[in-house]
Amino acid sequence: MTHRSWSVWRKELRDALRDGRTIIAVFVVPFVLYPGLMLFMGWIESQNKKEESTLQVRVAGVDAVLVLPPGIQPAIARGDSVKVELLYKDADHKSSAAEERTRPVLDDVRRALIVLWAQSHGAQVNQPPAISVEHRDVSSKAETGRFIAALVIPYILVFMVAAGSMHIAIDTTTGEKERSTLETLLSTSTSRGELVLGKCMAVITTALTAGFIGIFGLWFNLTVLAGLMPALSGQSLQLTIRPDQALFIFLTVLPTAIFLGAALVAIGCFARSMREGQTYATYVYMAAVFLGLGSFRQVGAPPIGRFAVPILNTALLQREILTDTVVPIHAIVAIGMSAAMAAVMLVIATRLFSNESVLFRT
Repeated sequence: MTHRSWSVWRKELRDALRDGRTIIAVFVVPFVLYPGLMLFMGWIESQNKKEESTLQVRVAGVDAVLVLPPGIQPAIARGDSVKVELLYKDADHKSSAAEERTRPVLDDVRRALIVLWAQSHGAQVNQPPAISVEHRDVSSKAETGRFIAALVIPYILVFMVAAGSMHIAIDTTTGEKERSTLETLLSTSTSRGELVLGKCMAVITTALTAGFIGIFGLWFNLTVLAGLMPALSGQSLQLTIRPDQALFIFLTVLPTAIFLGAALVAIGCFARSMREGQTYATYVYMAAVFLGLGSFRQVGAPPIGRFAVPILNTALLQREILTDTVVPIHAIVAIGMSAAMAAVMLVIATRLFSNESVLFRT
């Protein structure tokens, strides 16, 4: 790093902070939109459950129907097997809710059939023995918070870093070409490599800022805001991250942010216009989100091959960090591959920026 690269970095950050779109993408959206959307979806789900608790199973109107075969009592007395059917529509919200409320009725039918069978064999019984199973979640809010953190935080970081990189990467390259300010910058004594490094540093800075503001917004919404609002108090969690976990997460997300930032800068060098550049950047963003989704649900230890896939490996490793189940070989493969891909992409971006037939193609 040279002082000229730092000068380019400061210049790009100043330009970015003057742009209201960057402020919204980096500070407003991560802190408000996505965590707030998750809370809103949780509130809708809680309201749906309240409505389900008031639904009644109807015979006319038909949400769910319990069908008993004819001659059921003689069949039970003979020891024959019988089949009772519950008809409902899983595609219909009210019908599926009615099916859930009908399950206790089926239990009553099953117990009544057991009594009939026992009486047919001479047993003096009027009702089966009462056996109840109580389902009770004993997880504390802290344990639930750790589970939610391991599930959501890697995904939040992936698409927040990708979203935070998009606009500034295209604006510092294609945007400067459209504004005719890139020629002035190239005429200075700063080398192409220093220019690319400074621009990539600015992109990485905004990407990491957006990612960690997104995590803070998630914590604030789930821990503080949900606890203050009566309608969402049932969804409040103790979402905590230890300092050592935060440090390791930063170390894992850094090479991924460099890889995404350099890839978007390379795209900006290649694109002819802002519209073309934003289209290409959107494809990169969608690919990053898709790879992040691959870590959203994992049963057991993922195969080691997945830790060689850029972006996905970072999300998988962060899940292991947050659940204290880090496998050393997973960490070595994930960080090594991410660092190697980041270095390759930086070289590609520098080459494209140094090739004026590509940079100024029409």
